[in-house]
Amino acid sequence: MRALLVIDMLKDFVYEEGALPVHSARKIIEPINRKIAEFRSRGEPVFFICDAHDRQDEEFEVWGEHAVDGTWGAEVIDELDRREEDVVIKKKRFSAFYGTNLEEELRKRGVDEVVLTGVLTNICVLHTAADAAMRGFRVVVPRECVAAIDENAERWALMHMAEVLGAEIV
Repeated sequence: MRALLVIDMLKDFVYEEGALPVHSARKIIEPINRKIAEFRSRGEPVFFICDAHDRQDEEFEVWGEHAVDGTWGAEVIDELDRREEDVVIKKKRFSAFYGTNLEEELRKRGVDEVVLTGVLTNICVLHTAADAAMRGFRVVVPRECVAAIDENAERWALMHMAEVLGAEIV
């Protein structure tokens, strides 16, 4: 069984007025919506992985304040087809597995393959891919469904996921 993980497609990262806008994120909205529709049509689960920081998070020393839990910036963007049946996992660190119940939620659904989409390819997608691979999940990353701030970082991250983590980049 597969699961789709939509990582950090939040207002602070996608919208221009957000705290840390990723300009290339707009181009992945429609491809992600197509993936969401594909997974739903097959009865496969869709997970929205959302940065949700405390107001005093130490990560802000590096990245500045962003995606504070309960604020506008931590909300999933309006353009994505999120539904009540989708699972929302709030995270405080780069990996969707670190300090969350993601693995438990995947295992109880019989998931053995995760398809990763969202931002940033070289940070949260990469770290989630690494933790998924270390936990024995097959990892697939659709190239048209991820975005980074810089092309070189994205290329490196995709290569690293393929060559080191054994992810399938499609």
